[in-house]
Amino acid sequence: MSAMRAFASCAFAVLLGFAGFSASSAAHAAASAVVIDARNGDVLLADNADNRQHAAALPKLMTIYLMFEAFETGTVKPTTNIFVTGTAIQQPQPKLGLDHFDTIAAGDALDAVLAASANDAAAVLAEFLAGSEVRFVAMMNEKAKELGLTQTSFVNISGAPHPKQFSTPRDMIRFSLALMRTFPERAKGLVGTSFAWKGITYQGPRNFLSALSGNSSASTAGANIAPKVNRAKTGKAGDRDVIAVVWNATNAANADQLIVASLNAAKANKLAPAPTPVATTTTPAPTTAAAIVTGDWGVQLGAFSTEAAAKAQLSAATKISPQLAQATTRVEPLQRATGTLYRAKYLGVDEATARSICSQLKAAGAACIPLSK
Repeated sequence: MSAMRAFASCAFAVLLGFAGFSASSAAHAAASAVVIDARNGDVLLADNADNRQHAAALPKLMTIYLMFEAFETGTVKPTTNIFVTGTAIQQPQPKLGLDHFDTIAAGDALDAVLAASANDAAAVLAEFLAGSEVRFVAMMNEKAKELGLTQTSFVNISGAPHPKQFSTPRDMIRFSLALMRTFPERAKGLVGTSFAWKGITYQGPRNFLSALSGNSSASTAGANIAPKVNRAKTGKAGDRDVIAVVWNATNAANADQLIVASLNAAKANKLAPAPTPVATTTTPAPTTAAAIVTGDWGVQLGAFSTEAAAKAQLSAATKISPQLAQATTRVEPLQRATGTLYRAKYLGVDEATARSICSQLKAAGAACIPLSK
């Protein structure tokens, strides 16, 4: 299995622990199992994958996604200091204990969301990005629709139970893939994040492909409910590398049994062999791209660990959307404490063209973010 596929399976395990369905809803829900192709994310087998459940930590994950997007587009910098508001202070547990007149850097607030699932830190980011919790919830629902999360709905940012706030295992798979594909380098930061605030150090999820159980961010205080177990494991189905994911198992042994059963079921389905690239001597018909409308918008295809990888992504994107050949190519280095990232961008188009290009690229499975100047 390639390093990227191994990372994908690890990231799924972390996301399972961070965004597992809450115990209160899990008590009334059957276990769910999904097997996906590690190469392209295709769902090969699904059992109870479309059961609506209360995914308590999903608002936090969407907050992380939107902050990654803001960092990439330059809308917000990790060093930007944000004043704490009354809305943040009034959030339910778990939280950092932010107080009036406190300030916190955007990057620190995001680390607090990752490591401590801190509702007050999430509220600080939400209000800073959107102006209010209501508007941020609207942003989350808009992004969910854009990502194809057809069975996901947001009502609040804390993950507190609400009949109109829900998701499904299938949507969680879609969201996890979108997060890893759009922000491959930043997504690696989901692993092992630690954060210190006022003398207390919080440690985020760091155990991969192991049982990840317990309640998520929504409080279930007073509920005498046994925690459910979530698990992810890599395997083979024919010649395909696959990832099996289980939610809501009653215990670790049950999770192991479901994982094995899911992998065996995927093998028994006699899946078609994974496609092998075949060289062709046929010359494709020339494609005439419509002339673009110039403007001060652009698109970003991601941030990569090498300049060569960024240029390769730009080249690949042009084959999917020929209009990009008429735009301005730019690879921008971004200095970070952990090293340099290279942003792959096309610039010089109008808003409609930027959004149209991103729609084409996303339909082909590529990451894309519209950028405004």
